[in-house]
Amino acid sequence: MFVPYRHMRFGAAFAVLKFSFATALVSVFLLGCSSYQPDYSGIGADGRDAAYAHHADIALPFAAEGNAEIADLIRFAQQQHPLVLAAQADVERARAEITAAGAWMDPELSVSQGINDSGWQTLGLSQDIPVFQRRAMAIEQARAGYRAANARLAQVHADLSANVVLAFSEYLYVLENRNIQDDLIALLAQAVVIADQRYAAGDVAMSDLLRVQNAHDEARSERANITALLVSQRARLNSALGRDARAELPQHFNLVDTHREYAHLPASADELYSIVAKQNPRLLAAKYEIQALQVGKDVANTAGLPRFMVGVEYMNTAMGDGTFTGMASVSLPIWRSSYRALQESAQANMQRGEAELQAAQLQVQAELSMALYQWREAERNEQLYRDVLIPRAEQAVASLLSQYSNGNASFTDVLNSQQEWISFSLAYQRALANQLSAVATIQSLTAAVAQSEVSQ
Repeated sequence: MFVPYRHMRFGAAFAVLKFSFATALVSVFLLGCSSYQPDYSGIGADGRDAAYAHHADIALPFAAEGNAEIADLIRFAQQQHPLVLAAQADVERARAEITAAGAWMDPELSVSQGINDSGWQTLGLSQDIPVFQRRAMAIEQARAGYRAANARLAQVHADLSANVVLAFSEYLYVLENRNIQDDLIALLAQAVVIADQRYAAGDVAMSDLLRVQNAHDEARSERANITALLVSQRARLNSALGRDARAELPQHFNLVDTHREYAHLPASADELYSIVAKQNPRLLAAKYEIQALQVGKDVANTAGLPRFMVGVEYMNTAMGDGTFTGMASVSLPIWRSSYRALQESAQANMQRGEAELQAAQLQVQAELSMALYQWREAERNEQLYRDVLIPRAEQAVASLLSQYSNGNASFTDVLNSQQEWISFSLAYQRALANQLSAVATIQSLTAAVAQSEVSQ
């Protein structure tokens, strides 16, 4: 049977086309089923020791002489600490999401080829049109997330400020504790000399001399314990500053001067409650997150509405010239149960966010109330120990030590007076540290978010 050459050519082209189409389908299938195995070995491995060395070598922002400014320490931590870097990265993520939310969906390109008619081809291009304010809602939701991220950054700054002051005050307290212990050791050394002299003269028994020596050795051992504790407090302060725990700290700190410069309330109690309600970063972050959830609720309400696409299609056939046609399509949101579930989920998220905001408001008020109480209590204790109890205790120690050297008092009286003096001195230093900590908490609760960041 004779087969025309033109039919043979079309048959060969048809076979080639079917083979190419099958090859393309197999290639797409293999690409879709290919496995993915990321390499996690480099995360946190390279440069970990270098990072430790970097943080250890960072110089603190004050000179080698003079007292450290606590505000400088706070600024240092807010610039260097990894938590700040993480929060800043979160802000950049939120900023990028605004751009992503405003982007249009990619257009779709479709190509079709006739299988039993190799001369029939079409080429289509379509674009999704974000009707029902979908694009505007996505942008506003991303902006609310950006505002929340900035508020969280301000909260990190506030928390770091409180942590630095708390660690700094405890470090200074231990330093002052060691200084007081040095004074006690000096007093006991003087008592040992007096006891030796009186024992040599036969005025006191061996038991009294041994008690004095034991008290002196015990005080020296306690100083060694305080020095070891100072190493831990140094690590705590370095951690709050974003430095390696083993990094050295200058030794020119002074708790009394730091307390005098920093331990002041920024406003009256009533004003503080008002400030906290208006600008507390934790509350602002919760409010902005609720705004995002509110927009998410509107997005869920439009999820069940049709999506609209427009486009153009070019069709070419072997029988004639190519043809351009307009094209419009809409989605058919017929599975209503899924859309109702989205709306219910969005509503539940709103309720959760509002409840969490109310809980945060109550928590912040309670924290402010407790910080104010601690500040007032420390203020009373500071005045009591500084102006009344410590001067009396110092006078009693000096008087009894003089009487002991003259044989008019027992070593028990001297020891009791010294213990009373050291107890009052430590309580005074504790009041200073507690007041610093209370002010740090109040400052962190009243920290403000930059208006330029909120208005984005």
